[in-house]
Amino acid sequence: MVIFFLIIFEKKLLKKYLSLLICYCCFMPIISCKQDEISRLNSNLFQNEVYRKCKKESKIQYLDSLYRITNNFTNDSILKSFLFDLSAEYYYLNYNKKSFAVCKKILVLSAAVKDTFAIAKAYSYIGDTYQISQKDSAYYYYHKSEKLYRILNYRNQIGKILFKKAYILFFEGNYIESEAEVSNALLYLKNCKDPEILYAAYSLMGLNFEKLEEYESALKYLFIAKSFLNDIKGNNSNLEKQYIYGIESSINISNVYEKKHQYDKSIHELQAVLSPILKEKWIQGYESVLGNLGYSMMKSGNIKGVEKLFNEALSSSKKNGTDEDVIYKLLNLGEFYFILKDSVRSTSYLKQALALAEKLKMGEETKKSLQLLSQIDHENAAVYDKKYIAITDSLAKAQRISRNKYARIEYETAAVEEENKVLSSKITYILFGALLIIFALVLVLIYRYIQNQKREIEFRIAQQKAEEEIFELLKEYQLKLSIAKELEQNRISKELHDGVMNRLYGARMQLGIWNESDTKEAKEKRLIYVDLLQEIELEIRSISHDLRSEIVDNQLDFMSLLYNMIQLQNEIGETAFVFETPNEIDWDTIDSVVKINLFRIIQECLLNATKHANARECRVTITIVENNLILKIQDDGIGFDILATKPGIGLTNMQERAKKIKAKLTISSTPNIGTVILMKVKIGSL
Repeated sequence: MVIFFLIIFEKKLLKKYLSLLICYCCFMPIISCKQDEISRLNSNLFQNEVYRKCKKESKIQYLDSLYRITNNFTNDSILKSFLFDLSAEYYYLNYNKKSFAVCKKILVLSAAVKDTFAIAKAYSYIGDTYQISQKDSAYYYYHKSEKLYRILNYRNQIGKILFKKAYILFFEGNYIESEAEVSNALLYLKNCKDPEILYAAYSLMGLNFEKLEEYESALKYLFIAKSFLNDIKGNNSNLEKQYIYGIESSINISNVYEKKHQYDKSIHELQAVLSPILKEKWIQGYESVLGNLGYSMMKSGNIKGVEKLFNEALSSSKKNGTDEDVIYKLLNLGEFYFILKDSVRSTSYLKQALALAEKLKMGEETKKSLQLLSQIDHENAAVYDKKYIAITDSLAKAQRISRNKYARIEYETAAVEEENKVLSSKITYILFGALLIIFALVLVLIYRYIQNQKREIEFRIAQQKAEEEIFELLKEYQLKLSIAKELEQNRISKELHDGVMNRLYGARMQLGIWNESDTKEAKEKRLIYVDLLQEIELEIRSISHDLRSEIVDNQLDFMSLLYNMIQLQNEIGETAFVFETPNEIDWDTIDSVVKINLFRIIQECLLNATKHANARECRVTITIVENNLILKIQDDGIGFDILATKPGIGLTNMQERAKKIKAKLTISSTPNIGTVILMKVKIGSL
């Protein structure tokens, strides 16, 4: 039989067949397990030596088989725990779509039994699947997971989710927001017993401070992170992580020393970890150490052996690393030959780095390549300078567009959840009312009276709770708005200083140089820098326009709440609601208590128009006249006789709210014509 296989199959194909056969024979007893054997499904299956030696394709086939048989098991904690392990294994094998599919199944199972913890964990896992490809989606799911963990008050899980959000913000270049988020994470993780997450969180804190050029703080947190490495113990996998984390820690610390121009310390840190063992265990780390060591030696003035280090690092990166790794090695060699004044080789390496950086859309590396080429290739310096300015402007514009993306995700998520709460409350209210009508048919008058009283008490409690939620929401928004304004001021200051001022200075220096000459070339150069001054003028206009737009946009939040409420009423009833504000209103200057009660009065009026008035149209108008805020709500419904109608709970609540904010409320209605509600309140009177 063996000879038969050797004749039919080639060597590689036979090896693959035998590998699949071994996996099949070892795992078939597990795959064919029955319901009472589900406890055998756990993460130990993925630590099995036979499984670990299988090729990636065989592992995926095995995982798919396990996933299919889970359909035969009942929905319990053991099944969900195994599905989480299965999703994680797909994720580690870079099959994010399969990992996502398993998480969606977990969500369905968890929702069926109202397992909040499992739902929160599934959202976190889904965020992981999006972390590389769609960071905004990852941030969205992390935010949903965080909210559920906060409800459960699971502090360690909250801390880990905050760290993941900070990680995304860091790689998007939002270092201030990332530093704030990881600070919050560490507050929740201070009693955590997991050294890996503590190492990662403190490392991220240090990297944020490095990007913010606060190098002493960066070193402080990087050394704290390093102190947790000895606590990572256990199996061989953990010991391997401990080794890799140690190398990573040394690279991070050496980078800070290099930024501080303490090249001797950087060299010492890197030489301590450079070894043949590192090359065998983690080739990418070995390449990084080589490149960083050579760069620190070059910057220290000791170029002996640097060329050899750079060439070995480049050769290894081309063979084992990614294109991103290759770019850094090309830049190092380009700068090395620039220092040696070997313009030919320097230009060659820098052009390779530039082409690769442009292909991968790596903005900072593109800028560095152009900057060095401008200094060494004098004939094309103007071309490189122009490209440098263009890429700088492009990066600045992209950063402006994405700056508030993640804050907007949190706000929009909260808005959607608030709308769902309102809709759910209305559905509950309608069902409760229907039950009251049914009970009213069989209950005596006294029992009906007691039930009505009870309903009124519950309504007041729910109303008070809703008011507190809205008030807290407004306070939270005001705080975030204040922080956002401060960050925006700092950003504009930095853009004006680092961008506009530097370019103005460069233009002024060049015009000064060429002003002394009256040749044709000098005139052409002066025209170039006159055009540059016009570009700078447009940039200042753009920054001013963005600032003005953001100031205006900040005024729209309470208006958004009102518009959303109007839109919701338009969707659930036949009445057409119209909202008008003839003059601009600065809602930030109006007291929160006034806004809350104004919102609730409008909400009650719209609900009455939908439920009782049978109106075709209802018009809501808010104006400011002589420091008075005037609300007018008018419909063309069936109306009612005010004198003959006993005020219900809704009208009574409206009058009490108006009294609370010292407002004058009048209601006029004519049967078959319509109703007009008018309220006037003095702004700032509370």
